[in-house]
Amino acid sequence: MEVRRKIRFLLEDGSEIIVALHDNPAADALHDMLPLELTFEEFNGTEKIAYLPEEPPAGGSPDSCDPDMGSLCYYISWGNLCFFYQDFRISSTLIPLGNVESGEKI
Repeated sequence: MEVRRKIRFLLEDGSEIIVALHDNPAADALHDMLPLELTFEEFNGTEKIAYLPEEPPAGGSPDSCDPDMGSLCYYISWGNLCFFYQDFRISSTLIPLGNVESGEKI
């Protein structure tokens, strides 16, 4: 049986979001950075973004990502996490990190 690592995002209002991480080097690096305190901001009507203190590795991760609502990704060009609350188009500059499993709406 496959065991998937999960991370928890605690929001200011006390609610939480649970994300099941994918099995790739970038998701592993995010897990290894924890704990983190991040500030997310609205972006483009499709996602919430926050900047990481260091860049996770892109090697060994999928070459592209087609994020759906609930996808957690890393945007290589700007060095930020992305929580998608709308479906988005396929992109070669996004690395899939995981998917929201439960919790508040993003």
